[in-house]
Amino acid sequence: MVVRPLSMLVPPEKGRIIKVGGKGGIRHRLLDMGVVTGAVVEVQRVAPLGDPVQIRVKGYDLALRKEEAVNIQVELIESRLARVPSGERVIVLALGAGWGLQRRLADLGLTPGVEVKVISSGRPGQVVLDVRGSRLALGRGVASKIMVRAVGVGGR
Repeated sequence: MVVRPLSMLVPPEKGRIIKVGGKGGIRHRLLDMGVVTGAVVEVQRVAPLGDPVQIRVKGYDLALRKEEAVNIQVELIESRLARVPSGERVIVLALGAGWGLQRRLADLGLTPGVEVKVISSGRPGQVVLDVRGSRLALGRGVASKIMVRAVGVGGR
């Protein structure tokens, strides 16, 4: 289980809210707008300087200031493969690449629905995976095009 502040997520990552921090009126306003524990939140866009962050929660879009998003703790549900820490087991959801790269990855056994283990995601460097009993090293650019979710975590 990877827990991060909402401000650290990038589009199109999804997470489940586990804690809404903050003080006073801002916290109450967030709770009134549906930013509550257990709600699934998807990052839609982030402004060029990181403020504000546009999210989708309970079917509607909401823009939050960075200082508000920092106080919201999120358990990651869907992420890019390049951002998954070492030792995590994930399931491939989608390959956001052209047909040539999709075909090459499929030939290597990396297809939607397959479970993989991230052996190493050291920065800088390659992302090393265990795919169907074989080791596979991907560059960060390729790994950032692959959407995954943690094993045992419900999505939508």
